[in-house]
Amino acid sequence: MTPQNAKLAKSALPLVSTALVISLLAGCAAREATLPNDVTTALASAFTRGDVDACADLYSADAEIISNEAPTVRGKDAIAKFFKDQVARDILFATDSTVSMVNGNLAMDQGTYRVRNVNRGVDVEYGSYLNVWRLENGQWRVFRSMYNVTMGPKAHVSVAPESDDMPVARAAS
Repeated sequence: MTPQNAKLAKSALPLVSTALVISLLAGCAAREATLPNDVTTALASAFTRGDVDACADLYSADAEIISNEAPTVRGKDAIAKFFKDQVARDILFATDSTVSMVNGNLAMDQGTYRVRNVNRGVDVEYGSYLNVWRLENGQWRVFRSMYNVTMGPKAHVSVAPESDDMPVARAAS
């Protein structure tokens, strides 16, 4: 390479780098940037239908459900049992995805959820969630599901005896 050609190649380097970055960004823009809506709402739909199997099927074999309210649920069998204990026909489960990002075979979906007792017409729980999804054989599966209960069922605690038959402690004289 002659000194003149080397100088020309060096001055063209920023243009080539800029063109390369633009073409890479254009390729990224054409790729999926967020999870499809039917993926982010699949759990709420299956839960509300009362379809325990469909709920569990959304999770990978090595998935975990992590909560501030209960021990971590690990594995597909435990997750199926978890949903069997949770799903009820009088319960509406709804989510509102506020952030969704896809990067290759991994995705993240964050938002809020609410559980409503339709018979009583009141929300019985709500909070926030974060799901990490993994693409497995062309299907998005939840790999990690974390939720934080903001408002949940109230525990009724009483210090009063349940009946008059209960012994009353008396102070010694």
